[in-house]
This record gives sequence, structure tokens and C-alpha cells, in this order.
Amino acid sequence: MVHPNVLRMSGIDPEKYQGFAFGMGIDRLAMLKFGIPDLRTMFDSDTRWLSHYGFDPLDGPSTAKRKA
Repeated sequence: MVHPNVLRMSGIDPEKYQGFAFGMGIDRLAMLKFGIPDLRTMFDSDTRWLSHYGFDPLDGPSTAKRKA
């Protein structure tokens, strides 16, 4: 449920309306795509897990600027 103050700050009367918020995060979508049974394993620092699901442990986002 959405807190009444959130509704109030949005200009909605919480005495008249209630809110329900939900969503599916990117981690849940990855679980479905790759068949990952436990969400917690996605946040462990286990390079074997990365290799098992086809990711390269050393392949991270680059901070180097690309040349056009």
C-alpha cells in the first residue's frame, strides 16, 4: 500500500483514494530469462556463478571514454 503522505504530496486525497504499488525489477526478469532459482545468488561474489550463467567475471562496464 502507498503511504497516505505520498498520495497527499501528489495532490491526491488519501481519505478518498488508496494506492497499491508494485513492479518487477530487472533482477527478477533476469531470474526468469536465465532460470535462476534464488535471487540472493545474483548478489554473491562468486565468479563460478557468473561463469555458470555465461558471464565473464572480468567483463564489467568500462569507464574509458570511447572515441567517435
